[in-house]
This record gives sequence, C-alpha cells and structure tokens, in this order.
Amino acid sequence: MGKFSIDRGTTFTIDIVYKKNGVAASLVGATIRFTVKSVEFDSSTTDATAVITKNVTSHVDATNGLSLITINPADTATLEPGKYNYDIKVAESGGAIYKIDEGTLKLDGSPTNRLT
Repeated sequence: MGKFSIDRGTTFTIDIVYKKNGVAASLVGATIRFTVKSVEFDSSTTDATAVITKNVTSHVDATNGLSLITINPADTATLEPGKYNYDIKVAESGGAIYKIDEGTLKLDGSPTNRLT
C-alpha cells in the first residue's frame, strides 16, 4: 500500500513497473487506470465520484511493462487539500484487470493558486 504527497497545482509523476510474479509483464494494448476519490469505496460503477481519473494508454516501454502516470497542475488546482484514496489498475488487452497499487494521497495546499 502506497502513500503519495502532492502539492496542489503542481506536476507529479508516478513511475509504473508492471510485473506478474516478480517478472516484467507487457503493457502492449493495456490501459493503466489511476483513480482518486475522497472515500475508499463507493458503489459508482462509472467512478463518477472520482476527483482525479487518468487512463494511460501510451507507455514508456510497453513491451517491458514500463509506464508513467502524470498528474497535471489542472488536475488538483481546485481540489481541497486533505487526504484522498487512490488505486492503480491495469486493464490488459485481453480483458483481465489487475490492481497493482492502492493507498492514500495527501494533497497539500500552497499560497500560489494561479496556473499561468
């Protein structure tokens, strides 16, 4: 279970190394789903309650399971500082879905709010 601390309104990246049984696995045709919510669980099947969602389909090195999730300044600019819950899932091209990480995300505020 992971923990991230992000400054609101800044760029933050998460390196992904996708492995199965300790061995790098292919991300060819896969989508990495990153979801952040204020609660750990809800019944929304569309993730409509998420405050951040990312679907990564372009990977650094898909064959060797390397990817990157980028949280952009606009993704957090209007969020209230505080504690959130996240998970990262891989939806493989064949339809299988694996959770590769989950945890808490602490969003810190800052005096600067402008993005330009």
